[in-house]
Order: sequence, then C-alpha cells, then structure tokens
Amino acid sequence: MSNVLPLREDSFQLHRQYPSLYFPRDGYVFVVAFGRSGSTLTQHLLNSIPGYFVRGENCNALVHLCRSVTAIRGEGNFQQRQEPQRSIISSERPYFGKMVGTSLDPWYGMEDVSVDDYALSLFDTFVSKVLCPKGDARVLGFKEIRYHNDPKYFPKFLDTIRTYFPGSRFIFQNRAFENVVKSSFWKNMQPADVRRKWNNFEELTAAYAETNPEVCHRLRYEDYLEGAGKLEPLFDFLKEPFDAVKLTELLETRLKH
Repeated sequence: MSNVLPLREDSFQLHRQYPSLYFPRDGYVFVVAFGRSGSTLTQHLLNSIPGYFVRGENCNALVHLCRSVTAIRGEGNFQQRQEPQRSIISSERPYFGKMVGTSLDPWYGMEDVSVDDYALSLFDTFVSKVLCPKGDARVLGFKEIRYHNDPKYFPKFLDTIRTYFPGSRFIFQNRAFENVVKSSFWKNMQPADVRRKWNNFEELTAAYAETNPEVCHRLRYEDYLEGAGKLEPLFDFLKEPFDAVKLTELLETRLKH
C-alpha cells in the first residue's frame, strides 16, 4: 500500500498557481537508474515518443528540495503549530497558545507556513528552471543515477515526488553486474563496493515496485539486446503506441559517450 497522500487543493487552482509543475498534461516519467545501465539509451528512447521531453542528469538536485520538504513536515515543533493540533495543545498548555505567533516563540513564524505551498513552489521552480520544458511537451521527466545514494531516504524521496509531481511514474533500470562492473565509470571503486551498491539498488527498487506496482516498471539493459519486441511491456506501462519498426531503427543508433 502506498504512503503517498494526494493533495486536496482544487486541480484548476493548482494549475493556475503552479503552471510549470502542472504544464505536462500526461504527467512525469522519472528514470531511476544504476550507473552504466543504459539510462542514456532509455532517455533517447523516451524522447522519441511524440510529446515526451525527458532531460538528462542534474546531479540529483531534486533530492535536496525533497529533503527540505520532508524535514519541515516531519518536525514535531512545526506540527504543533499547525491547526488543529495547535488548538489541542493550547487548551492543554495555555502558555503555548499565548506564545505562538509572537517573537517569544523559538519557532516563531512556522504557524504561518504551508508545507504543500512551499513544496509546490519549489518544484514549480525546479521544472521551470532545471527541466526547462519546451514546445508541446505532454510528458516531462529526467534520468538520474544517484537516486539510491541514500538508501534510507529512497522510498520517502520517491513518495515525495509522487505527492507533488502529478501523474508520476518510475522506470527502474539496471544491468547485469558482471557487465556494469567492467565499465570505466567504476574503475576507481573496488568491485566489492560496486557489488554492494548494485545489490542495494536492486533491493530498493524491487521493494518499492512491489509496494507501488501501478507506477513502477523494471527495465534491464539486456532487454534492449533482445530486440524491439522485448520493450513492448515498457510501452504498455507508459500507455503509448508500440512501433517495432521505428524502435528497431532507433536501437541501431550507437551512443558515443
């Protein structure tokens, strides 16, 4: 069962207040990948779908914004200053009610903070200034290989994305370990350390996908090697038309990075 809490605000109002965040009419796709698992190829594939606008990596910039949101929301001192909890505490401790809203309160001002408005404003700016959507994009997103750098925060990170980015979906991408570890990307790390990171990624994404199957699709680089037909489930997940001929042509393009 998902831990995501849907926003209660009116949809029209959200579109009006946060136009960049609500710009894509068909939502968001986030490629959550392990390093050197073929995520750039998936990025290229997604951008070949009409109306898709999927950016590359941004050094996990989004995690810092999400952390600030979850830090405030989870702080007890903040929660105590929000209605109706504030009224309950004030009735039990009259001095609390007299203190809140004055400069005598160590958390002065937090009674006026809306976490949802704060989060939506942050993410609206992220979309506008980092993803920078153009043209008639109907699906936005980006790919990143750093989502799993903090395993403990991983599920909360994705939950926060789902709460505030409308219509969010995740593609979890990995590759066989024996091929990943050969990449020069990992040359400065011991194979045992790469294996530990690889295992963590597998466990984290499997657990999240099991709990939230409707918004997750697991993809392997090896699927590309088996030909276009192996990728039809991905298009089913995205609810997009599958064109084997067009996809075969796209897969013949060799990446040079």
